Amino acid sequence: MAITAIEYSLIRTLRRKDILPLGGEVLEIGEANWYGDAGVQDLLDDIGEFARESDRETLKRRLEDLIPCRPPRLFDIAKVFWEVFLQPRSLTAIDFHGGPDALKLDLNQPIDLGRRFDVVMNLGTVEHVFNVARAMATIHDHTRPGGLMLHGMPLTGWLEHGFYSFNSTFYFDLARANGYEVALAIYAELEPLKLITLRDRESIMRLSKQDGVGRNSLIYVVLRRPASEAAFQPPMQGYYANAVSQAAAERWQKDR
Repeated sequence: MAITAIEYSLIRTLRRKDILPLGGEVLEIGEANWYGDAGVQDLLDDIGEFARESDRETLKRRLEDLIPCRPPRLFDIAKVFWEVFLQPRSLTAIDFHGGPDALKLDLNQPIDLGRRFDVVMNLGTVEHVFNVARAMATIHDHTRPGGLMLHGMPLTGWLEHGFYSFNSTFYFDLARANGYEVALAIYAELEPLKLITLRDRESIMRLSKQDGVGRNSLIYVVLRRPASEAAFQPPMQGYYANAVSQAAAERWQKDR
């Protein structure tokens, strides 16, 4: 997974809306590296706004030392990013192709790390995992009650990028089946950067009706696990579960 301008904007928005818990335990499903389309200077500037005051000078020096490194130390820049915006007590990653500290575990199989996390991030990973249901259950099982799950995966295009692309119904039905709160949902395009808030599960249909869905697009969704304990439930698609409005059902029929 990579921290692109999309992830940068998403995380900054979540901080400004006071949605992100600070100082917690964080799990990355796919270790983040720095993509490079977001400016490092922006990150230097944001240290002053978002980092703990006691950490600002140290983080600034770390980042300034990383900038001239060749080859670029992209995983290390990403770690600075997370320290600025999340201030994590711990940062754990599962990734076959991550850095030396990443856990080399197969997300197609059951995983039990023996602990749970305040934030679990799947920002560009599960589309590469064949057993999506198992991976989503792993994310659920490793998120504390009340914790956040951040998902970002392709919607259209991204030819041969991974096994799957994911419609917005995937996220909204996942939330409905498991009692998740949809804290934020965003339609995104990377080049040029485009971000549109999806207010409800029908927003993507309205956007499509206006020819607003591009050739290479993604959807990012922030889900909050309920405070009560519950096992993961695979969802039934909302259309077949009679969980969508009449207008959405009619649009679904038209777009078939």
